[in-house]
Amino acid sequence: MVDEITHYCSASVFLSFIKSKQLWLTSLSQSNDHLEGRWLLRRWLDKFDPSNREQEVRRGAELLVEDVLRKNVALGTCFSEQSDLLSQWRGYARDGSGFSITFDRKGLEEFVSNSKNDPKPLLSKIIYGQNDWTRINEMIRSLWEAFGEDAKKFSAGPNGTGSMPLELSPEKFAHQRAAARNLFTVKDRAFEEEKEWRLMLFAPWQEIPNLEYRDSINGVSPFLKFEIPTEIVRYVTIGPTNRAPVGTIQAALKSNGIKAGLSKSEASYRN
Repeated sequence: MVDEITHYCSASVFLSFIKSKQLWLTSLSQSNDHLEGRWLLRRWLDKFDPSNREQEVRRGAELLVEDVLRKNVALGTCFSEQSDLLSQWRGYARDGSGFSITFDRKGLEEFVSNSKNDPKPLLSKIIYGQNDWTRINEMIRSLWEAFGEDAKKFSAGPNGTGSMPLELSPEKFAHQRAAARNLFTVKDRAFEEEKEWRLMLFAPWQEIPNLEYRDSINGVSPFLKFEIPTEIVRYVTIGPTNRAPVGTIQAALKSNGIKAGLSKSEASYRN
């Protein structure tokens, strides 16, 4: 298990963090990755037999999962096991002009588990689908157990409509929510280089206090401010195209009470 995980960010997010000691958990379903939360779902739905009746059950299963996704919100912030990775600088730190903040992984995990937030986020290591079929199959089994029997009750109607008589107990809804949460812990192997960890919250909208909203490239999206102790910050790396003098960043960290190492990225960068 890795000792450190790193959050890449723009200069404005970096300044916000050192001042407020907060990171934002933002909408995962409204991220730039249109397959976010869909890789595992597709693999499960592909297992249904192509016969007419099985396809009807498949449609019921898909509708059930979509209903749970609508009733809950997936919020998260991402980390990498790599603290100076070119693709991360390009994708998440304004083309290398931002920063990476490296945290003590165990310290963050302990802080999150002891957090008084209700509901409480979880720190999860992302699974890259084709590399761990044992875990993937376990998650697919959990989807069958949570949604399979109810999906069999779906009856297709004309014009793509249908009906499904359901009786959802709080226990069943919690079971379905846990299974649906797994959708956001798996990505395609194409993203494997990121070696991602995710601080994530998946819960009903109405159960998340202090949920806020912001304008984004996808319209309006929710976010949650989550306080993180700066004692678990191990070091900060200045991005490869960031022109700020090391002394300036040292002073900014010191003035905000953050004792952490500081270095300049060694990534070879071409615009």
